[in-house]
Amino acid sequence: MRTKQIFNTMNIVSWIVFIGYCIKAGAITLVALLSVFGNKNATENLYMGIDLSKLYDLSVGHFACVVIALVVLAGLKAYIFYLLIKIFKRMDFSKPFSRPVMQLIFKISYVALSVGLIGAVAKTYMTWLSSKVVFTQIDLGASAYIFMAGVVFIVAALFKRAIEIQSENELTI
Repeated sequence: MRTKQIFNTMNIVSWIVFIGYCIKAGAITLVALLSVFGNKNATENLYMGIDLSKLYDLSVGHFACVVIALVVLAGLKAYIFYLLIKIFKRMDFSKPFSRPVMQLIFKISYVALSVGLIGAVAKTYMTWLSSKVVFTQIDLGASAYIFMAGVVFIVAALFKRAIEIQSENELTI
């Protein structure tokens, strides 16, 4: 019973984080569009104190690349939590090891790896840009997602093996 309560709590937390990342991606997109097509001053506070106004003055193209990276990363992080929500929907406590859940866990590991790799490329790009112009440095946490991808992949592989053992046991009974 306690495990089920923990799963319900984690489901609620996953929804909150999912909605938060969706809002972040939407807010960055909206403010970036407003700054490009309307008020240039919007670049001074793109999202929660991120000031890209000097980068915008240097090049709208570089500004767009940084904004796209931020939106893609926020979107992929939201997608990870969406997949987690789908796991909570599909999880059956009487038979917890199932192929659809295993596939979702593998998908989470691949998306987390994508976040890590895209974040690493974006971090390198932003470091290079910071030599051209001074702007707010953004911590993307790329290395954490690469590590998380590895851990989740191992869990998915263990889950796959548990499904195989469960199938063998069902055949022998």
